[in-house]
Amino acid sequence: MIDKTVTDLELVKQVQKGHPHTTMAFESLVKRHEQKVYALCYRYLGDDSLARDVSQETFLKIFQQIKTFRGEAQFSTWLYRIALNHCHTQYKKKGLNYESLDDWLDDLQVSVQPDCADEADCIQYCLEQQEQQERAIMSMRFNAELSIQEIAEILNIKLSAAKMRLYRSIESFKTYYQAFCK
Repeated sequence: MIDKTVTDLELVKQVQKGHPHTTMAFESLVKRHEQKVYALCYRYLGDDSLARDVSQETFLKIFQQIKTFRGEAQFSTWLYRIALNHCHTQYKKKGLNYESLDDWLDDLQVSVQPDCADEADCIQYCLEQQEQQERAIMSMRFNAELSIQEIAEILNIKLSAAKMRLYRSIESFKTYYQAFCK
């Protein structure tokens, strides 16, 4: 059971100080955020297994680097920025790691009609059609349930720019959704 009365910052400080309960404090942080980190990774990468791996790598990186967290931003903002960086790195690797031309052709989606069994498949397909940045913003806002201010901090952009990017991402999604899911 996660104690909701203890803040992320208090848990981070316990981990940073190396108290005897460091493992429990870090475990509480993981349990609080693991679903949202996974959702962010899955929406960005579109692959369950890869999203799980990247989520685990994110928390490993957090554990290794937690002493560098200064508390200038919320812990969740720092966490999601690291997760997003890992997603971006994996996405780039994913596109470059084909062992043969046949593997590349297998992954190439030539069809203009999605193979959607249900609404969730259709939504995932539409998200996969978006640019990386659009997918990331949509995931941060709707899966990780971050505020627009938090998204701006994670992306290191002005609030107005974050609002505009979110608006454009939603409009892009709507276009795909109307074309493929209606």
